[in-house]
Amino acid sequence: MTSSTRCTVARPVRYEGTGIHTGKPCSLEIRPGGAGQGILLRRAGTVWPDLPACIEHANAEKSDRRTVLTGPAGQTFEQLEHVMAALAAAGITDALLVQDGLEPPFLDGGSREYMEGLLTAGREELVGELEPLVIREPIHLNWEGAELVATPHEGLRLSCYVEFPGTVVGSQGASVEITPESFRDEVAAARTFALERDIEALRAAGLAKGGTLQNAVVFNESRYLNDSLFFEDEVARHKILDLLGDLALIGRPLRGHFWAWKAGHRHHIHFARLIAKGETR
Repeated sequence: MTSSTRCTVARPVRYEGTGIHTGKPCSLEIRPGGAGQGILLRRAGTVWPDLPACIEHANAEKSDRRTVLTGPAGQTFEQLEHVMAALAAAGITDALLVQDGLEPPFLDGGSREYMEGLLTAGREELVGELEPLVIREPIHLNWEGAELVATPHEGLRLSCYVEFPGTVVGSQGASVEITPESFRDEVAAARTFALERDIEALRAAGLAKGGTLQNAVVFNESRYLNDSLFFEDEVARHKILDLLGDLALIGRPLRGHFWAWKAGHRHHIHFARLIAKGETR
């Protein structure tokens, strides 16, 4: 998201695995796109028209624990934030995502495998440029216990802070200047996370059926259940990944410093809408 040159993948890249929430096998193929089309979503085996992956189609009311996009023809796509984060970090502005299933493969629980596939596929520059969205004045959202702020900054920096009092995570924060290299090395491997005591309720609600200790960081009051972490602050770094993926729905390269405290996907969606409109509240 640091380049205004329109780019697509040089060749298709395919991923296969299991959905984190459905627990069912699924696949995703990222195909080259044409200049100006943006990121389009297609459900394999349906007659639905392609759906632009944009903030207008983000369904904040349904985006609990994952980002949900819905279209006017009934199209539904869930858990796209990890894919969108990798596309944004890799500078891919135009592509067709063909998805077999309600959600894409969860893979490693972050964006590492998505990013590796995109870097292997390579980029192809397209005709035309995409004007960056530059934060010139602070934009602020304070809503439902979360706070998000965008401030002027020459590049793209994301800072996220979480609070899990009474647990091993406690208060945790991370800040990363986003480039393809920094995202690959400092963010992409950070996995989704859950409190151990919440898992039973999540599965009862039809979520997290594909979760394992390999693709998710699980913690309780005193310890992490995983054998090891990729980062000491992996939980906060995963929030950076999620925030980047949700902000990517704005559909333009971003220039600014974006801060989030105790925020989830619903907050990100409302924040992205404010940014796109240049508003504050």
